[in-house]
Amino acid sequence: MRLKHFCIIMVTAALVAALPLAAAADDVEDQIKLGLKLYQQGKYNQAAEELEFALAQLRQKKADSLTAVFPDAPSGWKALEPESKSAASGLLGGGISASRDYRQQGGKGRASIELMSDSPLIQSLGMMLSNPMFMQGNRGARLVKVQGYKAMLRKTGSQGAELQALVEGKVLLKVSASRCQQPDQVVLQLAKKIDMNKLKKIIK
Repeated sequence: MRLKHFCIIMVTAALVAALPLAAAADDVEDQIKLGLKLYQQGKYNQAAEELEFALAQLRQKKADSLTAVFPDAPSGWKALEPESKSAASGLLGGGISASRDYRQQGGKGRASIELMSDSPLIQSLGMMLSNPMFMQGNRGARLVKVQGYKAMLRKTGSQGAELQALVEGKVLLKVSASRCQQPDQVVLQLAKKIDMNKLKKIIK
């Protein structure tokens, strides 16, 4: 079997496996069907292009679904609209991500929650977070638990804090706060309100 044929078959298999995620997404299904039709016609380059586009659409839909896990703003804060994006594997390690920013009402405080998944960078970051030597090299860092997951909480200046955790070994969670009093408490409060049950269902 020629390499080009094999690659197209593998991409098609991946897309078909991901179809439950896009059960109501007729545009994705149509894109896959078009790719298969072109493949059957022997138009391999065009088939690959259509299937790759469908895969990009699926990645974006998964990124969009991550925004559903973000909590509402804590008391005294305002939540901005969540954002999501996806990148091909060759771009900055690839993967999907979603984020939401928060603004302190009547103050200068800033906070954000970021989620990253499906990226080869996650494995290396996970190893760093679980390495005691890495912890020792980060002054002011300490281990905490957030909804059952180990996390690293560290200071980022006199009015800033950042928390990082690995969820189910698949999603990197980062929560940060700055320009506010007790930023570590703000970070922990946001992290504890993330809908982890919904997140685990999305990344299964």
